[in-house]
Amino acid sequence: MKQVCGVLAVMAALAMAPVSAFAQTGAAGAWDLTMATPQGNQTVGLTLALSGDKVSGELSSPMGAVPVTGTATASDVKVTAELAIQGMSLTFTIDGKVSGDTMDGNVKVGDFGEFPFTGKRAAAKAASAAPAGAASSAPITDLNGKWDVKLVIAGMGEMPATVVMKQDGEKVSGTISGPAGDLAIAGTVSGKQVKIDFEAETPQGKLPVSMTGDIGATSISGKASIAGMGEADWTATRAAVQ
Repeated sequence: MKQVCGVLAVMAALAMAPVSAFAQTGAAGAWDLTMATPQGNQTVGLTLALSGDKVSGELSSPMGAVPVTGTATASDVKVTAELAIQGMSLTFTIDGKVSGDTMDGNVKVGDFGEFPFTGKRAAAKAASAAPAGAASSAPITDLNGKWDVKLVIAGMGEMPATVVMKQDGEKVSGTISGPAGDLAIAGTVSGKQVKIDFEAETPQGKLPVSMTGDIGATSISGKASIAGMGEADWTATRAAVQ
């Protein structure tokens, strides 16, 4: 379980698009909850519906969406969700107090620990919002610049991240960024093959991750090896020009 929690701390919670809020009072509605963890602030989405003192809804994270159930009394709300990660069950328990459009309290994440959180009602998406720019389809001639990376872990879904790389000959440096913070990367390029390594700090110690991939015409794809946890697929495309 500790290994599972370590992976959760590194991968979880790379920024989620909030669900549109709807006008309700008390705990009912859509919320963005930000947890303060040793790996930095991590945000999840929470939608709640009330029926008397019973609560149902959905918890959204980079690992996907799972149902929540619980109770609400006056301004107090307590819900739980079960996440299935590589055949193991990880319980999220959210215990909060609502005050208008804000919520605060504590989140217990399985054996990983208990963390304070603050929340606010999720802002409604603007109907006239302009669509996001398309990623560049220009041929790859070097790795310099900003990249959108998608890591796919079996049973956990798709994890997005942003990588800024600088290539100097066959050497690569830069950062990989997410709610867990900015992590330094180092790697090499040989022909059409690239290798990137980084380490994340977790309560169980450093967690090495090694990403190897093939450089294609307009994207990079390969495997990410997570120490002690096996492999995941990953792809990268140049970030859209704003």
